[in-house]
Amino acid sequence: MALSAFDLYTVGIGPSSSHTVGPMRAAKRFADGLTGEGRLPELVHVELFGSLGATGHGHGSENAVLLGLLGEDPATVDTRTAEARAARVRERGAVTLNGVHETGVEVVLHRRKSLPVHPNGMMFTARGAGGEVLRERTYYSVGGGFVVDEQAAGADRIVADTTPVRYPFATAADLLRICADRGLRISDVMLANELAGRTERQVRDGLLHIWGVMAGCVRAGCQGEGVLPGGLRVPRRARPVPRTHVRQGARDPLDVVDWVTLFALAVNEENAAGGRVVTAPTNGAAGIIPAVLHYYTRFEADAGDDGVVRFLLAAAAIGILVKQNASISGAEVGCQGEVGSACSMAAAGLCEVLGGSPR
Repeated sequence: MALSAFDLYTVGIGPSSSHTVGPMRAAKRFADGLTGEGRLPELVHVELFGSLGATGHGHGSENAVLLGLLGEDPATVDTRTAEARAARVRERGAVTLNGVHETGVEVVLHRRKSLPVHPNGMMFTARGAGGEVLRERTYYSVGGGFVVDEQAAGADRIVADTTPVRYPFATAADLLRICADRGLRISDVMLANELAGRTERQVRDGLLHIWGVMAGCVRAGCQGEGVLPGGLRVPRRARPVPRTHVRQGARDPLDVVDWVTLFALAVNEENAAGGRVVTAPTNGAAGIIPAVLHYYTRFEADAGDDGVVRFLLAAAAIGILVKQNASISGAEVGCQGEVGSACSMAAAGLCEVLGGSPR
């Protein structure tokens, strides 16, 4: 198994895992390399290609690059001040690289040019005072916030993790066979494999932290007011819903559907506003798993932290299968591919916590 649940569920910033989180991570990786080697440039030149270049303005890709060069990480960047900080860098045409060295910076978005490996390509070049190249790297944002460099072997490949796990699986048939032979739930298989790199307490605490961020995103989305960023001037809709459309409780089966819709809408609006969000498995589909998990915790009487952990583990197993064998990248499989992946993951998690079996 090349992936962990904590590779799929990562805390980041909206509005896009491919177009915001990935470019910020790539820029930080480039800045770390420069400052770590003591190479202090006069200029950092960044080019965004393909889908990043064509839609980067709407997805905040340029801001993400500038913040990454500043040394910010998607998991910890202050979402309240991020846009203003990036604006100051643009106005000055200079960035304090990793907070230690001021250098000129320019970002070019190519609307009609692509790189060969993946639609989300980026080129970073650092030049010295005489124009000499100090460091040059090409990165690809391949979906879900994953970033690979020019050594990537294919359009959506990651470097295989050679850490041995107890129950390796590469296909759904492998996973189901392990469950049948060992009498295990999908979450049991995932937990055993996660223990190759973490203690059981670390796995549990880490997943509950992920759930806490998801729940916080729902709360923030339900409290948000005003208009979402962008030229379309779309008003937020999640906040008024409980007052006007959703009745407390679940007297009618459709009341539950209203609540689940509200939870998903709240996350999607918070993501669109550049707020704190969890890739599940991407930002574009980030509302689905939190919405279904909220259904479980709110409307199932025996719901608890154990169920939340098992839900996220079972869902992650399906996400890993999709990531390894197909793609979760919207640039490759479209928004429907992202949403379909998240729906499959959520269905697996809910099936397990409601008593379903792998078979």
